[in-house]
Amino acid sequence: MCGIIGYTGAKKAMPILLRGLKLLEYRGYDSSGVSLGSKGSIRTYKKAGKLGELESLLPAGAKETAGIGHTRWATHGGPTDANAHPHAGARGKVSVVHNGIIDNYAALRRELEAEGVAFASDTDTEAIAQLVEALLAKSPGAGPEAAVVAALARLQGTFGLAILFADYPGLIVGARNGSPLVIGVGEGECLLASDPAAFGGAAREAVFLRDGEMAVLRPGAWETRDFGGERLEKEPEPLDAAAQPGELGDRPDWLLKEILEEPDAAARALGNGGRLLKDLGTAKLGGLGLEPRELLAFERVVLFGMGSGLHACMMGARLVEDWARMPALALDASELRSSNPIVDARTLYVAVSQSGETADTIGAAREILTKGGRVVGVINAVGSSLARLCGGGAYVHAGAEMSVATTKAFVNQALVLALLALLLGRMRSLSLSRGRRIAEELEAFPALAAKALGLMPDIARIAQRVKAEGSAFVVGRAQLYPAALEGALKLKELSYVHAEGLAAGSLKHGPLALVREGTPVYVLAFAGDYYGKALIAASEVRARGGLIVLVTDIDDPEARYDERILLPSFGAGGGEGLAPILAVLPFQLLGRELALLLGRDVDRPRNLAKSVTTE
Repeated sequence: MCGIIGYTGAKKAMPILLRGLKLLEYRGYDSSGVSLGSKGSIRTYKKAGKLGELESLLPAGAKETAGIGHTRWATHGGPTDANAHPHAGARGKVSVVHNGIIDNYAALRRELEAEGVAFASDTDTEAIAQLVEALLAKSPGAGPEAAVVAALARLQGTFGLAILFADYPGLIVGARNGSPLVIGVGEGECLLASDPAAFGGAAREAVFLRDGEMAVLRPGAWETRDFGGERLEKEPEPLDAAAQPGELGDRPDWLLKEILEEPDAAARALGNGGRLLKDLGTAKLGGLGLEPRELLAFERVVLFGMGSGLHACMMGARLVEDWARMPALALDASELRSSNPIVDARTLYVAVSQSGETADTIGAAREILTKGGRVVGVINAVGSSLARLCGGGAYVHAGAEMSVATTKAFVNQALVLALLALLLGRMRSLSLSRGRRIAEELEAFPALAAKALGLMPDIARIAQRVKAEGSAFVVGRAQLYPAALEGALKLKELSYVHAEGLAAGSLKHGPLALVREGTPVYVLAFAGDYYGKALIAASEVRARGGLIVLVTDIDDPEARYDERILLPSFGAGGGEGLAPILAVLPFQLLGRELALLLGRDVDRPRNLAKSVTTE
């Protein structure tokens, strides 16, 4: 969940490293650091806290043209100056940044300490730096690449590494096992990062490393090797400019920028109409790599992900069951991978991830593939580990997300799963007329999302009213239950308000005991079979002093509430299952408003990181 950046070329490394760290800070922000290499020496600067703390330490006008940097989300060792990366060998000849966890670091540390090596931190990463330096000292004639190969043979666990050497100016060696790493190829310069977004436009092409591969970078030259040191032939790929984060512009934070980008992003998820075959009432997802006959042979769909991705899976599963009349299940990927799943050839497995680097989702996909299952991905990050692992899939094309809390990527995941459900439905029981209506409503979604985002003044008023409350509930029934879960997640991760998403029918089975005078309860009540039952749940809460915020698409004069968020309606069709996606947007805005009122960092919530690459 940390970020790596490395540079070697003709330019000054410091500005490039610092820009990369700013673009990577969403991956971890409890400490950061850089190492700058020149002939015979390495200068390292690192500091606990956010990146601004490090910037205050950095020397002006540093002339080194090679270096590595890191922004950290702590695993081994607390967020202190000493535990911040990079980590150096005791002789100062090697500097290392690392993402992942080294399982056998304690044994390596004991071995090195027995040889007289003094450690300066509590981290597992320092064992790598000390080991590489010790191996280099024992066989100086073999060279740094050989020392890294020998060290890799000793490491157990997951890692993405970038290593700098004092006595080999301009050389950076990288290695990947279970944690992403990508080479950036520029004009007479090379970069290395955990995410191509860190290149910030400096690279025209990228080379994505697979597990068990090394990168050897020098100014204007790169090569890849396996962990045995043998050369590999890999071709660079053009970088997708649309996947770069761009500039914040006049927006106050990345979160608001990304929320306001949702209508345009949603249009991209729909292929700007190209993924919809309106005349046929179906969808086109050519990247699945499955012929119609193969899709028709599946009898069940299992979708899996984590966090917001899991909530998108829950929405998708309900749409598959409704539109395609196929049994569908949404599963937590971390539980799926550890449950010894029963895998069969008649089930289509769908892995959902924003980053494509979520360790548990990748682990679940590997477990299913090992057992012979067919896995497709619904992923935002092009070239990510999960995208390369799956046999096919569909990119959601949300664009880069710099804020930790996902917004537009979640919406696009849900929309792409809706496209998949429509495709499967039209192959089975969904009529042409209903298929056409769903396609029309999918096409209308971006415009409705833009209208929903126009409710910011109403949401700001509600935030002022509930800001003193430390607890909240979001309730929904049937297809709105996943929306309630995602709405509650947005409140808790952004504002740190304790928020629970509940099935409306479960209120009387325990949670109602927690409702007191003034407790905000957000009731999702949309047009359809369960609108009346949602209002009954609201009345039960009001009778106990709770503050009802009705989130609805019906302007009902008979409804009783304390506050209301009136969303645009899909019309007579009621959204055909798409309204729950729209229902999440107010909670993205509300979570942000509450966070600002309570003094939270909306882009960098405490204890969280964007890409969860460790278990």
